[in-house]
Amino acid sequence: MKSRPIGERLKEWRKLRSLTQWELADKSGVGYASIARIETGRQDPTVGMLTRLAEALGIDVVDFFTEPRRSDPHGSGQGDSDGHRADSGDHE
Repeated sequence: MKSRPIGERLKEWRKLRSLTQWELADKSGVGYASIARIETGRQDPTVGMLTRLAEALGIDVVDFFTEPRRSDPHGSGQGDSDGHRADSGDHE
């Protein structure tokens, strides 16, 4: 299975959050033109860009390298804000 480019994943996460490229640029501090070029594969993002974009989208940078969970359009599927998964198996 071939992995999808980061730009495609960025676009998917942005749309899952119902953000335009302009809105994401405003939230992340990454320029609109850079976001457009990343999404179309004409620019490779720096680690700093990925970090700011992930923070603005409410996801972890690693989520750019994995498939978004469509059943959880408002979260990264990573659990609550403390990093706890919904069912960690630690039931006492």
